[in-house]
Amino acid sequence: MVSDLIPRVRRGLSEAWWIARGIAGERAYEIYLDHHRREHPGEEPMGEREFWRRHTDKGDTDPGARCC
Repeated sequence: MVSDLIPRVRRGLSEAWWIARGIAGERAYEIYLDHHRREHPGEEPMGEREFWRRHTDKGDTDPGARCC
C-alpha cells in the first residue's frame, strides 16, 4: 500500500512542477523547439540564449494583456 503511494506522489509532484513551469513561462523554449521540429524540419533552431533575448524584447515592445 505505502509502496504504491510514493511513486504516485512523485508523479503528481512532477506533473504539478511541469504545469507550474508552463504557467510561469519557463517552458517557452521547449515549446518553441517542439514547434520548430514539426514546422521547420532540417532548419537549425535558435539557440536558447537568442530565443530568450527575442522573447524578452517582444514582451517589451508588445506587452499584450500584461498589466504593467
